[in-house]
Amino acid sequence: MDGSILESIGVEIIGVMSPVSICMLLVVLIVYSLTSFSSSSGEPIRTAANLVYLETPTDSTSEKIEGSLLNALVFVILIAAVTFLLVLLYYYNFTNFLKNYMRFSAFFVLGVMGGSIFISIIRQFSIPIDAITCLILLFNFTVVGVLSIFAEGIPIPILLRQVYMVLLGIIVAAWFTNLPEWTTWTLLVALALYDLVAVLAPGGPLKILVELASSRDDELPALWRLR
Repeated sequence: MDGSILESIGVEIIGVMSPVSICMLLVVLIVYSLTSFSSSSGEPIRTAANLVYLETPTDSTSEKIEGSLLNALVFVILIAAVTFLLVLLYYYNFTNFLKNYMRFSAFFVLGVMGGSIFISIIRQFSIPIDAITCLILLFNFTVVGVLSIFAEGIPIPILLRQVYMVLLGIIVAAWFTNLPEWTTWTLLVALALYDLVAVLAPGGPLKILVELASSRDDELPALWRLR
């Protein structure tokens, strides 16, 4: 009995660690290989993750810490507000809107953010490909990804769906490497803490969502796990 429990726990741990390890390895390879993708040498870019403070190399350590904490606070507030909004929409049965929103989010990440990395790979390794072929490949890659994650009533290989879920994580993680160092690490800690609160705390948005879906016997959309 104990052996079967340990064996099942081991399988679950491997099932979680394998995609995470693959994601980390590929992100490191992308960042190491694509010097043109990194924006560290240019002017800092303002995004949702650094709305308040733009870190520069000349700033003091105290300024970087204070600014990164402010960035993390604002970013977590934005994430929490969007999550509560999505839960509210789900509560009032705006299911079709939520599904289309998730599809659009996946399409944007794969097509725009992933397309930028794809173009950087082409430039970095001087791959001979014309613009039309590049657009066709990128469009097919994006559409297949959205369908593999959200298709209903279509038999999709589970391996294909898992591959695209890992690719979503790789693309987002690769883009996060363009953020300044202090902001990146502070955001990682803040998001980890927010996830714990959102899932475990009474009144947490994800806890409310899971309980609401369970009471309705609904299956949550795949990309809810990525928000």
